[in-house]
Amino acid sequence: MKKFFLIGLVALTLTACHKEAVQPKVYGRYVPERKDDFAWENEYAAFRMYGPALRPENPSNGVDLWLKSRPELVVDSFYYREHVLGLPYHINYGKGLDCYKVGHTCGCGGMVVIANDTTWIGGAYDRWEILEQTPDKFVFRLEYDSLLVAGHILHESITITAEAGQLQNKAEVVLTGDYSGEMLVGGGIYLHDTVDYYLTKPEVGYVFYEEDALSDKTAAKMNYEYNGSTTQGRVQISVKTPGATLTEIRDGNLIAVRPYELCDTLTYYFGATWSEWSE
Repeated sequence: MKKFFLIGLVALTLTACHKEAVQPKVYGRYVPERKDDFAWENEYAAFRMYGPALRPENPSNGVDLWLKSRPELVVDSFYYREHVLGLPYHINYGKGLDCYKVGHTCGCGGMVVIANDTTWIGGAYDRWEILEQTPDKFVFRLEYDSLLVAGHILHESITITAEAGQLQNKAEVVLTGDYSGEMLVGGGIYLHDTVDYYLTKPEVGYVFYEEDALSDKTAAKMNYEYNGSTTQGRVQISVKTPGATLTEIRDGNLIAVRPYELCDTLTYYFGATWSEWSE
């Protein structure tokens, strides 16, 4: 009996260790060492949004995209290479790179507001909160206190959910304030200097954009100098805003937006893939 008890105990111990060794497929964190970035990822791509320390550089509430060639997590290693080893993450060392220019735009799926026939895009977030973090799911919220829309200052709360196996993130937006005019809200994609290939499916609120991964001249120059590369494949970005009534290009952003009333929750989806990704 004692023998079987010991065998059972060993089996339980091995099972517990096995569970503890499960590798997460989704990850995210606040990044104080890089001017208050908030970064996250799943198997297919990594993303970040800009925080208070970057405000003097006039960032947006848009989403930055990091390309990944493998399912393994890369956020911490990218930051370590850039800020400790001095190896820029704009260069592909074999696992991916940051080559998507955001500037003051919606970037890769950031929120956009249309009011008074004008496109309104916010700045850096003010506060962050992690709501859920498991090996397969990461949920966080960013709060923006100073979203300017048609002369009014609104508050933006955006909750983003990233899950394993999903090509798109889920974004839930709530705007509050004293603006009483009509507005359209949803997600958008920055098209950079030249429009490469895009499509819209208005009936489902879907927009899609594809471009050369090295469309940014700075990233193209850095990769060429490092490894002689003139191409890093193709990037595909998509946004879906259920109920969208407008899907078009505005001020260099491909948008999918729908009518919105303050205090409501608007849900849209955004994500990206890379032609160089493989399991």
